[in-house]
Amino acid sequence: MAKKEIGFNQAVKQIEEILKNIEEGEPDIDRLSDNIRKAAELIRICRQRLRETEEKIDGIISDLKS
Repeated sequence: MAKKEIGFNQAVKQIEEILKNIEEGEPDIDRLSDNIRKAAELIRICRQRLRETEEKIDGIISDLKS
């Protein structure tokens, strides 16, 4: 089963929710571990989206200079 692709804004919202849970004192250490793992994956997705966007913008600017 393929993973559903998540958007940048949705990933950021999920990261914010995870941080809020941690700041409020996550009661279950097993759940905390899973949330940290998920946050790391979401951050990876955000970084990739930012890199892709930067490359697209650089391409557009390069085309304008030609």
